[in-house]
Amino acid sequence: MAKILVVDDEPSIIALFQYVFVDAGHTVETAENGKVALEKLESFLPDFILLDIAMPEMTGPEFVKNWDKKALTRAHLRNIPFLVMTGENYINPPVPFGFEKKKNFKSFVPKMTNPTDILGMINAALKEAGKV
Repeated sequence: MAKILVVDDEPSIIALFQYVFVDAGHTVETAENGKVALEKLESFLPDFILLDIAMPEMTGPEFVKNWDKKALTRAHLRNIPFLVMTGENYINPPVPFGFEKKKNFKSFVPKMTNPTDILGMINAALKEAGKV
């Protein structure tokens, strides 16, 4: 099926989503922060990225800015759909992060969202992108 990159600094969150996505037939790579995620993009081309906002070393918004810079010279990195999850109440963030208007940004979701619901959102986005 699809290749998904899960970027989060909480090992339990990574393990949970890795289990759910692999069980659904997807290939999963993980990264504990944005810096590691950027390194992963050198060898792993995901069909979808599930991204946390608040992480050490490089936050989700910082990752998106750096990912955009990489995509300027690497067309295969452009337009990968992504979903942003957070433990904060950022469904309607008071201060825009800058990626809300990107066409490949799908949604904000609270971390407490049922993982199967997030899987459904990802599968819908993958279908829309022609990846499944």
